[in-house]
Amino acid sequence: MAFMKPGVPTIHFRWLLEASAESQDVLYGDGDLEQQPLRIDPELGHGHFDLFNLALGLCFYRSTHRWLPAAAGQLIPLGELDIDYGGPSFTVQTLRGGRICQREFLPEANLIVEDGRDFFSHTARRHLIPLVDGSSDSVMAALSMRMTTLQAILGEEEAAVILKALGLSLCPSLAVRPMPKHLGALLHSAMSAPLTGSARRLFAQAKALEYLSGLAGYLQLDSPTPAHAPQARPKVQALHAFLLGLEGKAPNLETLAHQFELPARRLNTEFSREYGESIHAFIAGHRLDQARVVLLETGLPMKELASRLGFSHVNNFINAFKNRFGFSPGSLRRKALQHVDLPTGEP
Repeated sequence: MAFMKPGVPTIHFRWLLEASAESQDVLYGDGDLEQQPLRIDPELGHGHFDLFNLALGLCFYRSTHRWLPAAAGQLIPLGELDIDYGGPSFTVQTLRGGRICQREFLPEANLIVEDGRDFFSHTARRHLIPLVDGSSDSVMAALSMRMTTLQAILGEEEAAVILKALGLSLCPSLAVRPMPKHLGALLHSAMSAPLTGSARRLFAQAKALEYLSGLAGYLQLDSPTPAHAPQARPKVQALHAFLLGLEGKAPNLETLAHQFELPARRLNTEFSREYGESIHAFIAGHRLDQARVVLLETGLPMKELASRLGFSHVNNFINAFKNRFGFSPGSLRRKALQHVDLPTGEP
């Protein structure tokens, strides 16, 4: 019996164990984590798969494989999968430990997914046989969504840039490419949090959005810088005003890119064009300029000043200050108290 629901992928398993040709249709759940066992020869090991359907049309899948010594050196087929996404969709698979050889039929391809080499697809349907290397335990995490969802989250222009950078402009198309492990870790963590109910759904959804933002920022590093667009200037100016009033630890570039709705590399490029230096350089310079004024005009303790400026340790602040001005903040404060002009170099 097939399960049908608009916008929700259906996975059809045909188990490949010699003793059974049983088939099973699986529907992504309605927000609650669903776990089902994999049909693995118990003399080789065991495993299970989890399905998790979230808001915004985001769907998670996780497959966990634990092997016994008898499985070492074998490529073990899990089953024959027919996945109907219900329309053109974007999927990423990332593996922690081990190796999976995927025999894909739509289109035909033999691909190897392993730790640090992730799989991507742009397709409405997949038909495949995954063969898992039994030499080591592994966990595969996947995230899928309709292309309309990807475009709604990142914007049509940015979604097209991602597909082009991954070599997925055509539908159907598949690709495997090296990726930073910290990105894949976001997908693995999405289904591992010790939470339940709505808190678990919100956590997983946040990790999915964080992954997409990080993926967009990473792929922009390999893409040509877009031509200067007038509509980017107000966002860059708003960022500049935001940074002028910022205290404490500065957000990373990916967070700022999400907040001001521009790809990370483009945001940094447009900021440099407008203000003559990168975002990081501006933050560092502006904060040290602020520190110089505070040291001259107040008695704020050095440790508290360093904390307000986002330095993890007061010594880091002292070194950065000396590198910028040629003298230490302590020397500046002593000279200010003595009302003596400070020389250009170290006092």
